[in-house]
Amino acid sequence: MNPAQPLFSAAPLLWGDTPETPVLGMPGRTRIILADDHPVVLMGAEMALCPPFSQDFAIVAQAQSAEELVEHLEQKPCDILITDYAMPYGEFPDGLALIGYIRRHFGHVRLIVMTMLSHPCLLQALLNLDVCALFDKRSALPELKRATESVLHGRRYLCPTFARILHAQTLLSAGADKPSASLSERELEVVRMFVQGLSGRQIALQLNRSEKTISRQKRTAMDKLGLEHDGGLVEFARVSGLHV
Repeated sequence: MNPAQPLFSAAPLLWGDTPETPVLGMPGRTRIILADDHPVVLMGAEMALCPPFSQDFAIVAQAQSAEELVEHLEQKPCDILITDYAMPYGEFPDGLALIGYIRRHFGHVRLIVMTMLSHPCLLQALLNLDVCALFDKRSALPELKRATESVLHGRRYLCPTFARILHAQTLLSAGADKPSASLSERELEVVRMFVQGLSGRQIALQLNRSEKTISRQKRTAMDKLGLEHDGGLVEFARVSGLHV
């Protein structure tokens, strides 16, 4: 390595050198659905993607909950979905469970996930779900347009912050297929047994720990993954290759 060369580039990390033909659902315009539970974020994203006199993108729908997002996807064709990772208000699960559902039922849609959560095992789990881009919500909004343009041309995009985190954990190389690597051994034990269908009491008896300890270790694992619902934990186990 050249000593003068920085370990991490300040530029976003892109995958794929050969641009693909953009998928255009409207004459000259790419159809986008935006989803976030904060209206100000939706407004800012729309302003960043569709400035005055721009004809590149068309926002065909906006959602403020997971339920509303799924309804829009069922009713309004789109080329790219830009969604918040966490939209906890409503009955439909958010987080990994929502992303997994979208991937299974709307696999043709190119998916960009916005989040402020930065734990490496969560970021890698999202990449394992074929998310096309990860956008840090602390980044400047104009960067969202760059991410969208990269995805439109067939490239995978990581914002600089997330790229550095994943490089630091070596998850993009040697451990890329193990997003569970950042959970402790005891947390992984609890997660594996939980997704097998065991209750907290049963896990405590088998591991000779208190129910309170089991509950805390499960909660810690979910916090690391940014999960609010048990369904997200099951989805994490599936995409990370844990034996269930």
